[in-house]
Amino acid sequence: MKSQTEKSEKIIALLETVAYLRSPEGCPWDKVQTNESLKKYLIEETYEVLDEIDTNSTEGLKEELGDLLFQICLHAQIQEEKGNFDIGDIAEKLNKKMISRHPHVFDKDYKSKKLDNPDQVIDQWDAIKAHEKPQAKSPFESIPANLPALMRAVKVLKKADKLKLKLNENKFNNSNLNAQEELADSLIKIVYQAKELNLDPEEVLRQRIAKIQEQFENQLIGE
Repeated sequence: MKSQTEKSEKIIALLETVAYLRSPEGCPWDKVQTNESLKKYLIEETYEVLDEIDTNSTEGLKEELGDLLFQICLHAQIQEEKGNFDIGDIAEKLNKKMISRHPHVFDKDYKSKKLDNPDQVIDQWDAIKAHEKPQAKSPFESIPANLPALMRAVKVLKKADKLKLKLNENKFNNSNLNAQEELADSLIKIVYQAKELNLDPEEVLRQRIAKIQEQFENQLIGE
């Protein structure tokens, strides 16, 4: 295991490289980027990390996590140049949040320290988060609008379950819907089905697409 000093030196070297890329003497591409222009790259790099996790490639995962870290450092550098915050502020806030959201680990006086399963940890996390943040206009406000639609649907339905809310299923049989709405309702039905089977529809579909792609590739090789 590397020492904390070795790790710190390597992280500092990376931050210095990112800062130099954004400097007047740096790279024309990096210099013109904004938090908004980098959004698509952040998403792409995240999914490339997921690909490497699926392939179980240690070197590939190290590289793609590096690319994702570069995006985070770049976003932080842009905000530092604006005088808003820097990577240290991000790390400090994250560290405080992780400690406050895990009282069963860090708080010696925590009365209900023993949590038996991950679901209890999630419930506790949500309760602490709700207490820390101002009252939301909607209970669904914490669900990011930019999530992939299937993933967002799963989170909305899970939240609805906790709130004891039910969707009017008669809506699914409405003949007045246009083709787009009918397709959307069909997809929601599939999300419901996945929920009943305790499956992640996003992951199920991703795995199936990978198999279909492999079949097509085998056909091309066989030609």
